[in-house]
Amino acid sequence: MGKKYYCDYCDTSFPDSKEGRKKHNEGLVHQRMKEAHFRQFADSRTKLAQELQKTPCRRFLQGFPCKFGDDCRFSHMQPHEIDQLRYAAQMEEMASVKLPRQLLKKKQPLPIEDFVKKVEQLVKEKEMASE
Repeated sequence: MGKKYYCDYCDTSFPDSKEGRKKHNEGLVHQRMKEAHFRQFADSRTKLAQELQKTPCRRFLQGFPCKFGDDCRFSHMQPHEIDQLRYAAQMEEMASVKLPRQLLKKKQPLPIEDFVKKVEQLVKEKEMASE
């Protein structure tokens, strides 16, 4: 029995050959599954931009199931979901802002020599206080 090739995106396996892999990778099902896989890792700002470009799906808004599902070219998001996505995009934007070191008010770590001197001084002070 020959080797089998397993496609993680499509969750399927088939006999491994160069032609078979090429045919599978160029197939519409594989392309859509791969796109859906990477779409789940997109940041909120990218998702928001994509959703704002789409018009609402009429069937979905009327409460009927859309036969295209995630592959529908129209938006399946309610206005409150878009608002949540907008808020998440703003939070990601704020979290990515880096402040200059001076504004963070963090002290530079002491050089090791100064640290050792400080520890020795504290030990001496503690010994004098206990006497």
